[in-house]
Amino acid sequence: MIATPWYSRRIIQTIILAAAILAGFGIRIFDLTDPPLDFHPTRQLRSAILARSLYFQWNPDADPMLRETAVNLGNALEVYEPPILESMTAGVYLAMGQEALWVSRVLNALFWSIGGLALFWIARRYTGFYASLIGLAFYMCLPFSIIASRSFQPDPWMVMWLILSMAGLLRWMDTGRWIDAVMAGLLAGMAILVKMVTIFPLVFMWGAVILTQIDSPARIKNARFYTAAALAAIPSVIFYLVNLGNRSSDFFSFWTVALSHLVLESNFYADWLVMIHNQFALTNVLIALLGTIIAKRELKALLVGGWVGYFIYGLFFPYQMVTHEYYHLMLIPLIALSLTPVIESIFDLITPQHSFWRWTAVVVLASSSAYCLYVGRSVLIARSYANEPLAWQKIGEAIPADGKVIALTSEYGNRLMYYGWRGIAGYWPASNDLRLFTMAGSAPTDFDDFFDEKTAGMDYFLVTMFSEFDAQPDLKNLLNDNYSIHSEGDGYVLYDLRQGESG
Repeated sequence: MIATPWYSRRIIQTIILAAAILAGFGIRIFDLTDPPLDFHPTRQLRSAILARSLYFQWNPDADPMLRETAVNLGNALEVYEPPILESMTAGVYLAMGQEALWVSRVLNALFWSIGGLALFWIARRYTGFYASLIGLAFYMCLPFSIIASRSFQPDPWMVMWLILSMAGLLRWMDTGRWIDAVMAGLLAGMAILVKMVTIFPLVFMWGAVILTQIDSPARIKNARFYTAAALAAIPSVIFYLVNLGNRSSDFFSFWTVALSHLVLESNFYADWLVMIHNQFALTNVLIALLGTIIAKRELKALLVGGWVGYFIYGLFFPYQMVTHEYYHLMLIPLIALSLTPVIESIFDLITPQHSFWRWTAVVVLASSSAYCLYVGRSVLIARSYANEPLAWQKIGEAIPADGKVIALTSEYGNRLMYYGWRGIAGYWPASNDLRLFTMAGSAPTDFDDFFDEKTAGMDYFLVTMFSEFDAQPDLKNLLNDNYSIHSEGDGYVLYDLRQGESG
C-alpha cells in the first residue's frame, strides 16, 4: 500500500487553504482607518453618505439637526441600486453606537473571502487541490483585487454573489432537486439585484451550462427551470423596472444608446485591452483563454458563458469599460477559474519530476503570491488621506447656509457632502464630463447660455479643483471679471453670484 504524500493529506490542505484565505482577508484590512479616497472615491463616498443617512435615521439618540442634515444629504443622491450593503454597514454602526467607515472595508473583505471559498469549491470540482489553490491565489492576491475589493461600493460583494450564483447553478445541475433549483434562482436573483450588470455573465453561463447537459431538453421543459429563472428575474424587475422606472430608462438611454457609436471605433477596443492589461496583465488573460479551451466540458461551458457575457456587457457600457476599473471586477473570478486547467496540466508535468524541481515550483508560486501581496500593501500605504476630512470640514463651515451653491469640485460634491456636511445644489462639469457630453452628442454649444442655465437660481459658485478651473478659461474669466469673491481659503474660493461686480 502506497502511503499518501504529506501534501495530499486533508489536514495539510485545510491548513493551506485557511492560510490563503486569511492572508487575503488580512491584506484587505491593512491601513484600515485611512479615509476611503484611494480607489474611485466618488462611489465610495456615495455609499458612505448613504450609510450615514441610514444610521442617523435608525439611531434614536442622534442629534435632531445632524439627523436632518444626514438624511437630506442621503436623499440628494440618485438611486443606482438597492442600498443593501449600505444598510448592513449602518446596522453595524448602530450596534457599535458610532459611525466607523472602516466597517465597510471589513465587510467587503469578508464577502470577498466568502467568494474565494466558493470559487475554490467550483475549481476543485474539475482540478486538483493545488491547481484550485493557484486559482484562489490569483483571486485573493492580485493587486487590483486587493485594492478594489475592499472599497465601499456594491461591486465587491456583487462578485461574491456572482460566484455563489455559479456554484448554485452547478449544484443544481448535479442533483436536479427542487431545493437546489430554488437556491440557484435565489442566488442569481440576489446577484442581479445587487448590481444589474451581473445579468450579462449569468444569462450566458446559465444558457451554456444547461444546454450542454446531456438531458438539457428535459431540463428546459421542467418546471424547476422556469421557477429558478423567475426567482432570478423577479427581484430586479421589481426594483429596476417598476421601482426606478424612468431612472433605469434614462441610464440606458445615455450610457448605452447615446454612446453606442464608440463600439464602432477601433480605439475603443485598443483602450479596452489597455485597461485589461493594466489590471490583470494580458499574459494572464491569454493563458486564461487557453485554459477555457482545455477545460472539462461543464467548466468550459461555464467559462465560455462568462467570457461571452463579459464581452457583451462591455459593448453595452463602452465608456465605463475604458474609464472605470471596477467595471472589470467580475473578470477576476473568471480569469482565476480559467487559469486552473492550465495550472493542472503544468502540475501533471511537474509531479513526476525530481523533488528539487517540485520544490522549485512551490517556491516560485509562493513567491509570486507573496510579491503580489507586497505590491498591494505598498499601494495601500503609498499615500495617506488622513488630513482630508479636516480640510473639507473647514470648507463646509466656510460656505454660507443661506444660499444655493453650484460647485466645480471633486467627486461631484461627495467629498464636501460627507466630510463638510454640506450639499450642493448644482455641479459644474469638469473637462472629462464635457468630453463625455460631446461623445454623447449633448455638449453645450454656447458657453454663456450654458453658464446662465447652470447658475440660474444659484447664490454661490464654489471652486476647489483649481487645475480644472485653469483648464476652463472661459469659466475662470467670467467669474473673475463679473463676480466678487465671497471668501477664499486653503483649497477653495467661493464666488458670490448674487453680485454682478467684481470686488
